[in-house]
Amino acid sequence: MPKNRHLQDVIMGHHIRDGEIASADIAAGGVDVADLASGVTDLLADKVVEVTTAGGSATEALTVAGVTTSSKIIATLKDDGTNNVTIKTAKATGANTVTVVFSGDPSSDAIVAILAF
Repeated sequence: MPKNRHLQDVIMGHHIRDGEIASADIAAGGVDVADLASGVTDLLADKVVEVTTAGGSATEALTVAGVTTSSKIIATLKDDGTNNVTIKTAKATGANTVTVVFSGDPSSDAIVAILAF
């Protein structure tokens, strides 16, 4: 992808479906294009958001529209804020809610980037 091209609302990855590429293919000399054509699918994040923390507690429930309890969450800090916190865990805990546990109170200026699948 050219360096000047930006994706704002879509994060892409790839997923190899279980059983689509046989170990015999790898042992026989490698995986070829035909193997990959049937075995690799695009994976798109359903939600991509940045949320600024409210602070006051090391555990914070963040609002992410569209998230359900079955959503898979990837969270990282875009800015660790004044208190220089880290993320210990992040998971979908209810409708439209991602609960993040920080190493301490994140204050009101940490920015969390969240991908929900």
